[in-house]
Amino acid sequence: MAALFGCYSFVQHVLPHFPGVETGLAAPTVLEALRAELPDARISTARGTGVDDGDREGIPAAARLAAGSDVAILVLGDRSGLFGRGTSGEGCDAESLDLPGAQRELAEAVLATGTPTVVVLMTGRAYAVPSIVEGAAAVVQAYFPGEEGAGAIARVLSGAVNPSGRLPMSMPRGTAGQPYSYLHPRLGAASSVSNLDPAPVLPFGHGLSYTSFEYAGFTADAEVPAGQPIRCSVVVRNAGDRAGAEVVQVYATDRIASVTRPLAQLAGYARVELAPGAAARVTFDVPARLLSFTGRDGRRVVEPGEIGLSVRRSAADVVDELTVTLTGPVYAFTGSERRLTDVSIEDHN
Repeated sequence: MAALFGCYSFVQHVLPHFPGVETGLAAPTVLEALRAELPDARISTARGTGVDDGDREGIPAAARLAAGSDVAILVLGDRSGLFGRGTSGEGCDAESLDLPGAQRELAEAVLATGTPTVVVLMTGRAYAVPSIVEGAAAVVQAYFPGEEGAGAIARVLSGAVNPSGRLPMSMPRGTAGQPYSYLHPRLGAASSVSNLDPAPVLPFGHGLSYTSFEYAGFTADAEVPAGQPIRCSVVVRNAGDRAGAEVVQVYATDRIASVTRPLAQLAGYARVELAPGAAARVTFDVPARLLSFTGRDGRRVVEPGEIGLSVRRSAADVVDELTVTLTGPVYAFTGSERRLTDVSIEDHN
């Protein structure tokens, strides 16, 4: 049960100082939640290995169990704690971005069986797990989901709930390219100045669903005075056969600026729930502050010029892009401007 909770939760932050005290929480494990969600399924288990004990004795048995199963569900991750009591949490740093202990070896052994494998990652950080992302039938990044987390995971795995979450960080391909952020300038991407490609195995904003979505009709203001909000809109349609939610993401690119700027930055997003075949027009009013930067004189400004405005499925998956020209003089902020993007959603059927 403790695997569900992060380091500053009651379970991990307070109770370790009071041995023998009951948690007082009804928080099922992932195994218990799966058995409750799928009462007619025959679910067998094997320990495999501990979080960070390096014990490999159970790996062969776990691989044999997976090999004889229709589907394998492999739960991996961290033990949260504080100041060295865990593998993740305050004061619990990591020397590498491999999963702790022998978990990578366990994952490789299970994936090698060829049985369709769903990997559930209950972690406090983004690990470099390209072989898992590329070899598993599906990966659920659950982080530390809390008291109701196991039930939520079970309902996603059973198909009762259609997932719609998006990654709040990039998932790295390897340790050497860190620290990495999607908010990088041009030389932070693959280029002729380096023989290494730092691109993550999964980008910021990535997430999958049990349905699919189509985009059309992306429009944006052609010209806007610097310092004024930019309006853009797009139609998104559920092209699958079951209800689901899409997270529509709008990014901005300052193509020429007086200081180095990111290739793209998130300017707005909206979670849109749609029935099969239904469509909605999503409109964003992107405030100028989200396009601003600190200039060489220390002022927060928006400069006139070309802005690339794009709608994307993730930071790396561009659906469409338009050019918006900011006109007039440089706009300097006074600190009173609103900071968030306004969003409106209308049916489009």
